[in-house]
Amino acid sequence: MQEKEYSTFEVGKICNVAHTTVISWIERKELAAHTTPGGHRRAYQNDLLVFLKKYKMRIPPELLEAERKPGILIVDDDAEILVMLSRAFKEHAPEFQVRATQNGMEALMLVGREPPRVIILDVVMPGMDGLTLCRTLKAGASSKQIKVLVITGKKLTVQERGYFMETVDGIFHKPFSAIKLVQRAVQAAKE
Repeated sequence: MQEKEYSTFEVGKICNVAHTTVISWIERKELAAHTTPGGHRRAYQNDLLVFLKKYKMRIPPELLEAERKPGILIVDDDAEILVMLSRAFKEHAPEFQVRATQNGMEALMLVGREPPRVIILDVVMPGMDGLTLCRTLKAGASSKQIKVLVITGKKLTVQERGYFMETVDGIFHKPFSAIKLVQRAVQAAKE
């Protein structure tokens, strides 16, 4: 579950123009977008919002609603955990916009594009692990204030435990209560 993307047809419908006009905006770099492996252009929701505001265009209510909600980013390579936590937030904390990713590098890109209030981070992941991601976030000027909750299914080393105890806002060991994790995330978002 990544940030919502819009096709040129969808953007055209929102802006009441033909999709070819949207393609022109993208080619002229007026609307930030990326190209899929199949050659289709897609605009991320946040980039579309920036474009609509810049050109003083009507913003649909559903885009405004998403913009107003504080963000939660869940980073875990286990798809079942992502689904479980996303559902728990939808049910117990619908005031948050939840984004999720299965790898640390994508998490950094999402944070750079739209910093969340809270990141829920798995310690053990392929590629960039949770410890490295946390250190990178806490070293960044614009990301160091983000609240971080750590989830882990392994026994932490003395060094890991020491770092996390000093740096993060909560540690949850698997199996954990999704409701308690959501409650802690909501509390951390308000701190």
